[in-house]
Amino acid sequence: MTGEVELPPYRAVLVVDAKGFGGHSDRGQAVLAEEIPGVLALAFERAGLAHVWGDALFPHGTGDGFGLGFATRHLPTVVMRLFDTLQDVLAERDARSSGPGHARMRMRASLNVGPVLAPGRGSAAAVGGAVITTHRLLDAPEVRDLLTRSDPGQTFLAVALSERVYEDVVLTEYAPLPPSLVVAQAVTVKEYSGTVRLYVPCPSGDLLRHGLGAVPRPAPKADPQSQVPATTNVISGGEFGTAIQVGHLHGGFHHGPDRVN
Repeated sequence: MTGEVELPPYRAVLVVDAKGFGGHSDRGQAVLAEEIPGVLALAFERAGLAHVWGDALFPHGTGDGFGLGFATRHLPTVVMRLFDTLQDVLAERDARSSGPGHARMRMRASLNVGPVLAPGRGSAAAVGGAVITTHRLLDAPEVRDLLTRSDPGQTFLAVALSERVYEDVVLTEYAPLPPSLVVAQAVTVKEYSGTVRLYVPCPSGDLLRHGLGAVPRPAPKADPQSQVPATTNVISGGEFGTAIQVGHLHGGFHHGPDRVN
């Protein structure tokens, strides 16, 4: 083997998508797809991160969302400021544009870090396991469930932080986000299986009653009739007569000269 194999540079990867995108009309989808980059840009600006947005690496639309990379040194500020600010921007948009034909925008966001190979010529897509994992976390049912179990008029953003981001940025206290606000959740989606850290800037509804973690589904109640024990009798010998086998008897029945109650 000749030459030196170099590890691609470590990059932070952020991906967002809009909940229920496919449920909107074609016109509604067009409006959302057009507005998503502007909503993100405004959130970056208000969070004091306009320079991060301006220098974004491999920015690209995903149809129902948007993805970009940025230098890892910005991770603490992104974790500390961006998500709360994005929640506010989405809430303001909803209040400002409510009415007939309004396409509500609620988002999931996923943030990860790892070695990322820059897009090749003519491509907007970065390459690497870190990029794939970012999308997998976004698609995890447990992350989707956060918006389903919350008030659509209050909770506009649900965030999935990778375990690496949590350990490097939150546990080290580079971002003063209390660990108690971030909930660990095991997820399995496609080929990915691991732990995601859930964060919701404005929890509501069932998230307040039961927390951010997945709520165990109650086991279905068994049908009492299906639990009636079987009764088996074995009759042998040469006597002739009538054998009657009864599981549950309600009332009485009559057979021959004797009455059974």
